Amino acid sequence: MSNLNEPMGRIDAIVIETSLLTADIKGIRLAAANSAVLPPADPGAHIDLWLPDGNVRQYSVIERAADGSAYRIAVLREPASRGGSAYVVDQLCVGHRIHVSGPRNNFALDESHDETILIAGGIGITPILPMAMRLAKTGKRFSFNYLGRGRQRTALLDVIDAGPLKDIARLHLSDEHGKADLRGLIGAPRPGTHVYVCGPGRLIDGVLEAASDWPTDTLHFERFAAPAPVATTSAAVSFEVELAKSGKVITVRPDQSIMQALRQERVCIDSVCREGICGTCAVPLLAGEAEHRDVIQTDTEKNQNTVIYVCVSRARSARLVLDL
Repeated sequence: MSNLNEPMGRIDAIVIETSLLTADIKGIRLAAANSAVLPPADPGAHIDLWLPDGNVRQYSVIERAADGSAYRIAVLREPASRGGSAYVVDQLCVGHRIHVSGPRNNFALDESHDETILIAGGIGITPILPMAMRLAKTGKRFSFNYLGRGRQRTALLDVIDAGPLKDIARLHLSDEHGKADLRGLIGAPRPGTHVYVCGPGRLIDGVLEAASDWPTDTLHFERFAAPAPVATTSAAVSFEVELAKSGKVITVRPDQSIMQALRQERVCIDSVCREGICGTCAVPLLAGEAEHRDVIQTDTEKNQNTVIYVCVSRARSARLVLDL
């Protein structure tokens, strides 16, 4: 589900604890440097980290301390890291100061469902685990499936084994159990049941394929990386963007994004990922037909055509009218 809430500003934070959860996953606890209470973080929420090397990265909040004193996150060192995860895992230590954002949630849990199916793959456990904890606490009907390559590479098992999820979690390790039967995990579509999945792109694609007969609005997922863009005719043409509040019309060339065109005209739009993943650059869309390239909105939300993520999306119509 999309969310237009802006992050709650930059928070001057300090690293108060680190630990290696696996050989390539680091657990980190962050507190406000001035000891202030941190903003609430609902299951599925993430925070932005501004790293000293200039990178900004998003990480799911696994847990907010009961007294609001700290956030817990976990970071996988990506083999092809562009600097973000490598810096966090290799260099970020206790006592380091870093800026973080308030939580933003593009993967919010709807607790009103009759049944919820949770599927986490690898580091995708970070937003799914707090969902499972919340559902267990509230007594909702749910299943919790955790897929990993092997026990030594699967993080947060100690948290699961020590808490209310111990007898609920279904752990599937490919080196012990082989390939997971994704259709078996979700079954046939049934009224009131929704699926939440997070993990590698191949897992998300596999679940979507296994659930091809499910209503699209019952399938919820969060990707850590944008899929390869599909070539479209809209990428080869210019179009216009009208700013409703001023009436100004800006031309977006084929070789630039809407965000780049806006910034060229000194219209400030925040953006972190520039891949249609983080949700920072959401703008209400008042008129025109967009080509939605983000991976945040559901198909239903894209068809409603009321929000556009200007870092990646383009126009199918000659003009878009933005609430700017």
